[in-house]
Amino acid sequence: MLACSCQTAGDATIDARETGGVANDAVNSIGMKFVRVPKGTFAMGSQRGNRNADLDERQHEVTITRDYFIGAFECTQEQYERVMGKNPSQFQDPRSKGSTANHPVERVSWNDAVEFCRRLSELPAEKAAGRSYRLPTEAEWERACRGGSTGEFAFGDDAAALGDYAWYQPNGGGQTHPVGQKRPNAFGIYDMHGNAWEWCADWYVEHSSRPVVDPTGPANGTDRVYRGGSWNYSAGYCRSANRTATRPEFNSSGFDFLSISFRVVMDESSAR
Repeated sequence: MLACSCQTAGDATIDARETGGVANDAVNSIGMKFVRVPKGTFAMGSQRGNRNADLDERQHEVTITRDYFIGAFECTQEQYERVMGKNPSQFQDPRSKGSTANHPVERVSWNDAVEFCRRLSELPAEKAAGRSYRLPTEAEWERACRGGSTGEFAFGDDAAALGDYAWYQPNGGGQTHPVGQKRPNAFGIYDMHGNAWEWCADWYVEHSSRPVVDPTGPANGTDRVYRGGSWNYSAGYCRSANRTATRPEFNSSGFDFLSISFRVVMDESSAR
């Protein structure tokens, strides 16, 4: 049985849910919750012969050598506005149904997401606690999305069950939704399938089949990766291995069908 004790790091709350005081959850000074993803080796991409897979999903072995904290939820409109002083989202009051403070922020470019991480890292409470923030690498994102699953989704291969975990085309209702309303994956992470696409740190490149350790993508490129599908995309786009990319300055303004958000990583060492 897991033991629970709480301690404080700066203005963040850390929930040590394992015996020995290993912190599995953290909440920072603006209320963002983080979940620890364990280090390990996993198969990234899709198995050869998978009829649903795209050509750039070549399966390969990835080893991540350190645990890391990733956002349990996508960055919300309220959190983004607290840090950036504005809310660029298409789906916000009064255009949407009900309050949208806890909807994922969208119409943000990769550059915007990186700037959010920089400003969040510079907040006094975060600096005092030694915490810094960044976008997840593509490998970190997929490991977190899978939650230990080797199937097409975090819960296996049956797309008929996706509605329990994701807002996507059949149930999206024409807009984003508050984060955390659907079921989490086995790691306790929400909305990695559907709701809004999510930026990753990497430049886009087609993966090879060779094993890699702590990959961060190429040093340069044209397009940045985004993952996960959204409220108006079909199940195939919401698969754990599905990949897409666009230029880093693109914020989807004028593309009402395309909602791109992000979630952030807080390194384990910064939460001590």
